[in-house]
Amino acid sequence: MRLHLQVKRFRCRNGICPKKTFVERFPDWLPAYARRTTRLTEVMRHIAFEMSAEAARRVLKYFQIIASGDTLLRIIRQTRLPPIEAPQVVGIDDWALKKRVHYGTLLVDLQQRRVIDLLLERTSTVVSSWLQQHPSVEIVTRDRSTEYAAGITAGAPQAQQVADRWHLLLNLRQMLDRFFSTIYPRVQQLPLAPQHLALLSQQRVAFRRTRSEQIATQNSRDKRLAKYAEIQHLRQAGYNISQIADQLGHHWETVRKYYEATSFPERNQRRPGHSILDPFLPYLQQRLQEGCENALQLWREIQQRGYSGSSRQVLKWMQLHRTAPAPSTPKRHLYSVAPRTTAANLLPSAKQIAWLLVREPDRLTTEEAAVIEHLQQDAEIVHVYALAQQFVQMVKQRLVEQLDPWLERCETVNVAPVHNFALSLRQDYAAVRAALDTPWSNGQTEGQVNRLKCIKRQMYGRANFDLLRLKVIYTSGFT
Repeated sequence: MRLHLQVKRFRCRNGICPKKTFVERFPDWLPAYARRTTRLTEVMRHIAFEMSAEAARRVLKYFQIIASGDTLLRIIRQTRLPPIEAPQVVGIDDWALKKRVHYGTLLVDLQQRRVIDLLLERTSTVVSSWLQQHPSVEIVTRDRSTEYAAGITAGAPQAQQVADRWHLLLNLRQMLDRFFSTIYPRVQQLPLAPQHLALLSQQRVAFRRTRSEQIATQNSRDKRLAKYAEIQHLRQAGYNISQIADQLGHHWETVRKYYEATSFPERNQRRPGHSILDPFLPYLQQRLQEGCENALQLWREIQQRGYSGSSRQVLKWMQLHRTAPAPSTPKRHLYSVAPRTTAANLLPSAKQIAWLLVREPDRLTTEEAAVIEHLQQDAEIVHVYALAQQFVQMVKQRLVEQLDPWLERCETVNVAPVHNFALSLRQDYAAVRAALDTPWSNGQTEGQVNRLKCIKRQMYGRANFDLLRLKVIYTSGFT
């Protein structure tokens, strides 16, 4: 629909006025020099903010509204955001403009549950400057970042800092991961009880790898072994973790893993995922004990029981369980029996064990509970596991009165990762205690970061910062 307006034109009697004539205006619904009404512009603005400009252009076409993507971007950039009300409880977190290269800062009003600002950097100087411009802030929630802690202390010394409870549990799991990475060779030597061996060996193991896969695995191991030797050499020369990371160009977490390891950390074989062969494994085990090692015969038998897969899966499974080479095996090839299941290769990796130790015992499966029971043969692991479970319950139930006794017990333990974890909590004591003593957390902020990622993907990650800032703030609660 097009509007044809017939307006009145007036002549200016002021001789020094540069405008000789002027027409009447309609400021309530049609701005000066506009080609569309204010109401139509608002419709286009709302749709443009909800999706990318090109997608909005295609959607508007179905409503008989013709506009280019550039026009929609201009409408977004012309939008005036309302002034920020004086925030009292603010959540702060970082977001990636380009992952691992450039990060910014997101600030959320936790009471209003909306984004109030987006900063292009995540340094303490930028955070401090923003907080100085908003002296009404009384509480700031954050993760365990020391950079943000310094910026909040400098910019809002009156504000109470609150550490995020989820990040506290994350730091606990990372500590357990480092602890088991250092003692993993010792854990593999623990004797596995017969009932645990029978329980864990029921799980299907990975099929035998091809020769090319074995060569690629060996090449990868050789590279990691060279990296481990180089890091250990620099450690003996007196370099710390940060210096080694800067010199070699590796991430400091990678350097720490090799730096603190008492021996080369081997990788565990990855557990296989679900297979259509799994429901028929008990029958295959029974037939194997009866002496049948004919893979095709077993395949035909389980086909009658409902198996819909190919014989290839049964052949691969039989390769791992044969006691002698098959009659069809070429004699010119040397036959080697697949390595049998042992206590060492049944255990999960150090990272998986760390996950098990922070979970509630009543939520573990039977196999996971068997792993925990097996690990408790080591007295040091028993002590660390007890401390980990106490910390999890303390954080989840917010038992602030247990924090000081727990820190004292950790400081008496002769385990370096546990002692360092307790020391880091001591350094951030006020924020950690506030996390257990107040209901505030950084969960709302993390959700807004996730929404920011969705907006970036809508625009294919090519939006300028000013456009991204407008879309994130406008769509978070100002509409």
